[in-house]
Amino acid sequence: MSHPASIRILTVADAPAFLALRQQSLRDHPEAYHSAAEEWDVPVSHAEARIAENLVFGGFSDGMLVGIVTLALSARTGRKLRHKVEIWNVYVDPAGRGTGLARRLMQAAIAEARRRGLAAIVLSVSAGNLPAFRLYESLGFRVFGVEPDAVRLPDGRSFDDTLMQLDLVAGDRLTAAIAAAP
Repeated sequence: MSHPASIRILTVADAPAFLALRQQSLRDHPEAYHSAAEEWDVPVSHAEARIAENLVFGGFSDGMLVGIVTLALSARTGRKLRHKVEIWNVYVDPAGRGTGLARRLMQAAIAEARRRGLAAIVLSVSAGNLPAFRLYESLGFRVFGVEPDAVRLPDGRSFDDTLMQLDLVAGDRLTAAIAAAP
């Protein structure tokens, strides 16, 4: 990357680039995502729908999409669940790694969740993905559990997911209740 990437929310016009980067992420790191690469061998309309239903933040360098983070507004729509939002599809092309782009994309998604008044953000990270885990932890996400055998690849390899949450509301009632418990 010749200069710092710019960040913006993707529109449906970005769907072809989003789809290509999503497919690349799934091919390069099958252990890190719940979708399989072949599940994203889909028409561009599928990517357009994903963008339309969620907020997908894109990092662009020299006009090319090189990083994505999805604030998954479509994941928790039920009345009792919509106080939280999920993060999906965190990926930065190898050429953009080490530049702080993933951090900037995550910060943009966190800021938008706060702006919307959401109470928390949840995500899962493959238990062996230490760079991603460290990034999320440095942004304030805390582990609340582990899902054993969350992802199983066709070759039989299995990967646990570490479940993490970032509380966005200071003095959140759950946090206060936990702290007050004997």
